[in-house]
Amino acid sequence: MSTPVTQEAVGVRQDVDRCSSCCVCSTLCPYEALKKDTAGKITLDIARCQVCGLCYSTCPAKAIDTVYYDVDSLTGYLENARRESGSDTLVIMCKGSAPDSAKVQEMFGVSQFATLSVPCVGRVPEEIFLKAILMGFNEIDVLACEEDYCRFVRGSPVTSRKVAGLNAVLEQLGWGKVINLKKNSLKVKATSELCIACGNCVYYCPYHAAKLNSPGVISFDLSLCRGCGLCTAMCPALALDLENWERERISTLISQHVIDMTSPRILVFRCQWAVFPSLNGQSPASNIRFIDLPCASRVDTFHILEAFQKGVEGVMIAACSEDDCKQEKASGKAQRSVAKLQARLGQIGFQDKLYFCTVAPRYPDRFIKELEQFSQKICQANKKEAT
Repeated sequence: MSTPVTQEAVGVRQDVDRCSSCCVCSTLCPYEALKKDTAGKITLDIARCQVCGLCYSTCPAKAIDTVYYDVDSLTGYLENARRESGSDTLVIMCKGSAPDSAKVQEMFGVSQFATLSVPCVGRVPEEIFLKAILMGFNEIDVLACEEDYCRFVRGSPVTSRKVAGLNAVLEQLGWGKVINLKKNSLKVKATSELCIACGNCVYYCPYHAAKLNSPGVISFDLSLCRGCGLCTAMCPALALDLENWERERISTLISQHVIDMTSPRILVFRCQWAVFPSLNGQSPASNIRFIDLPCASRVDTFHILEAFQKGVEGVMIAACSEDDCKQEKASGKAQRSVAKLQARLGQIGFQDKLYFCTVAPRYPDRFIKELEQFSQKICQANKKEAT
């Protein structure tokens, strides 16, 4: 008797029976994961899919479903956020452009608000905006990436058209302009007094934003910077930092997690494009905590060693593959950097306490399996050390 083949869970599903072949999804898909075949039917190639959610949010026939941030989960989250915040203002932010709360207050002129942060605001269906208004949100502020900064290429332009269309309808219904749209991007911050002009930032920057103008003088063209954080991680002089992912902020998160964790403590640095966490943000176990980053390349040796020094027994880094990387294959450079650190940690027997893996939201169970396997390995090692 043959063993049945278990189909792997995927992040996006297509109901071919409901599809009308209108081509809205295939027109918007930035990755050509949805195409019309020779029979005139739209087909989904999950291997190409980056789970941006644009197809889900725009399909008029509701023929596409996703395991991430669907209408039901978003509705439930917003209901709780409305109650907990006590505010009638909702701020919806793309994770790639989301600053800290102080800058949100400055940008939109609000002091108290509920927040919804998603991998791309373009994936939020119109239905959710309307549900939010009916829940009692009188103002919805949307913060999208600048269009040439959008990790999903078409997410920001789609958001602009969606907001314009919704406001036009709401004004005709007498609601006025409820939805405000602004765009933002997070950039590198340089302290020239600390710079030693080593040239690492110039060499590693995937976007050629760092430039060596003359011997001893480094400058940044911030219009080219895409906020991957690779230069920050590679700067030996600590002269660079990244907005919203500053070195001190990450160190503070590490300290807070260590206090809150049980042993054996496992800290996971996740690329926010490789893993889409649930809206409740809960950890799977009391000994595991997460720090989400703009790219795995933002993980630097300093924070890994700091985590070990503060009592973490295992550090895992979950990244996109180079082919999936939203930052010009910067994840590959991060992997090579981690491999070098592993070799050095091998001198004190710590090489197995640091683990780098590549995952993708199109296959949600793969991250879970990677984490389970690493967790088991750390637990077993911890028991051996205790005996």
